[in-house]
Amino acid sequence: MKRPIVKISWQAWKEISQEVNKWAKQGKEPLECVFYPLTEVIFAKNKALTPFDTIDLKDVEEFIIRSVFIPPDKYTNYSSYAASFIAPSEDSTKMQTVFAEGIDAKLRSFPQLYFLGPGHSHPFSVDSTSPSLTDINYHMRPYRLKNENLLGFRFSLALIVVQTSDNVLEELKFEFSFEQLEYLKWQACSFVLDENQKLQDLGIAKVISNKKLLTKPFYYSTKGNAWENQQKLSLGNRLIEHQRWPGAWTSFLIKQSLELAMLVMLPPRFPIQPAIKQSLSLTTKQASSAEFWNCGRSYKDYSLGEI
Repeated sequence: MKRPIVKISWQAWKEISQEVNKWAKQGKEPLECVFYPLTEVIFAKNKALTPFDTIDLKDVEEFIIRSVFIPPDKYTNYSSYAASFIAPSEDSTKMQTVFAEGIDAKLRSFPQLYFLGPGHSHPFSVDSTSPSLTDINYHMRPYRLKNENLLGFRFSLALIVVQTSDNVLEELKFEFSFEQLEYLKWQACSFVLDENQKLQDLGIAKVISNKKLLTKPFYYSTKGNAWENQQKLSLGNRLIEHQRWPGAWTSFLIKQSLELAMLVMLPPRFPIQPAIKQSLSLTTKQASSAEFWNCGRSYKDYSLGEI
């Protein structure tokens, strides 16, 4: 089975490597630390998949870490062999609220991202490492279950940051500037726990430039908002439901008859990505196979009233 590629945007990587480096330099021995990656999930292009489908690892082409939440220092309880959190002067409920609100704030700005599991560092390791039984049983496995229940993703993702070997750094000299190399003294080993509860090694995550920045969803734009309002107006009472879903998906449920409706799903990169549609029985609630509805790369080519 072809495994997904893991990439990390340059800005996210700078924040991660700075945090890892900061704690590695504290104390008599390097300290582990934790960070929370926020990830864009790129589905295989030949499959018409939506948030209503169960997604396995084979359905994913790329994981791209686009942002990261760094826990406040006051809650950290890091050592050279483990990383955990404490609430020294506040109760744990307050701490959980700070973490949840920090992640939610980033997801509100870029709702096409997902939180698939925390990352941490193994500052003593060079070039490679592997998740411990604690990592697997108390982090990857619970997030694997949570992701399936909440998102339909039957996997969890974990990054473990280690030192980059001198040989690899020597090779990177030809690709990155001297300033950039400071952040590449660390590298991220990536792992998933898949649909079969099997640990999969996805290799070293590739740090990518910021030339292709993540854009906000189409409906965040003035044109996108106007287009959606126009579609809703043209559909009138045929529009049964208009909803947002995790990952910046949008759905329009359009009545076709007393017994039949059409579900149109707009993906996070619409209109560059084509819409997906499927028929839905209003009596049995059963749906037909989803298929791409490719009208072109311009939103002006789509008219939901024609459904």
